[in-house]
Amino acid sequence: MSDILTIGDSSIDITLHVNTVDEKVTTSGDSEICFVHGTKIPVESLTTSIAGNAVNVGIGCNYLGLKTSIYTEIGDDENGERIIKELAKLGVDTRYCVKNAATTTDIHSIIVYNKERTIFSYHGKRNYMVRDWEKPKLLYYTSIGDGFQSFQDELIKYIKSNSGVGIVFNPGTYQLKAGVESLKSFMEVTDILILNMEEAAKIVGEKPLPQIHIDLQKLGPKLTVITDGEKGVSAFDGENLVSLTAYDDGRPVVDKTGAGDAFSSGFVSAIFHKRPLREALAWGVVNARGEIEVAGTDTGLYTKDKMENLVNKLVE
Repeated sequence: MSDILTIGDSSIDITLHVNTVDEKVTTSGDSEICFVHGTKIPVESLTTSIAGNAVNVGIGCNYLGLKTSIYTEIGDDENGERIIKELAKLGVDTRYCVKNAATTTDIHSIIVYNKERTIFSYHGKRNYMVRDWEKPKLLYYTSIGDGFQSFQDELIKYIKSNSGVGIVFNPGTYQLKAGVESLKSFMEVTDILILNMEEAAKIVGEKPLPQIHIDLQKLGPKLTVITDGEKGVSAFDGENLVSLTAYDDGRPVVDKTGAGDAFSSGFVSAIFHKRPLREALAWGVVNARGEIEVAGTDTGLYTKDKMENLVNKLVE
């Protein structure tokens, strides 16, 4: 039995680090980087890696001691084979990595400038379906492409007929774009909902943090978790609102790509290991910080032993 089954699109990420741009700050405080159209832009460094929210979280949970399997629909090509081989090498169960004939694996292009990343994401149309999975202890449902609704409806039926599976929901771009009405039915079977602040505001509107948590829980989740970058994280279990500042070990931030997934894998793994809520948030922020201190295909993810040693010192 898997400790966790992650479900979502996977891809190959091509990450370009650039330093020759025209940066502007808008009146709203957002930063824009501009390129002259039709020119060649120097790239400082380039890396490629297997990626996708389900892949990233699965790998992170595997590092932290969970037996992990991944269900993803991929292309029948070299990139799809690369995803399978690299996951298997890490000890992740790839039985449910399904190659789609006559299709190519998704590729995401990422531009990193001044430590922040901009992602050009492509999600090819896939035929996700409930398969004969070995029943997991946790199910982590995250980003898949357009047309997700029919699969989501089938997944809800699976959840209702397989009691005892803990459900974690971290909606992706297409799911959030579809609106709250498309998410409500899955929210109702969700145990843990993980969002960033921008995503949470899209669902329930901008308001004080405690009210955001309350309104999210009215949609069904038993535990809501909201990340807010350098401002830290918060979680609400229906009675207690627990907050934690972002972790900073003094090392410089290199690349923020993957921070959200690193947080999720740290937090969910701690919950699986039955850690208290505040400690689970600490696992998340520590894992996220480790990931953003490395670039490209390198990983700053923590193993379970290293995580426990560090968090124990933090909470002493």
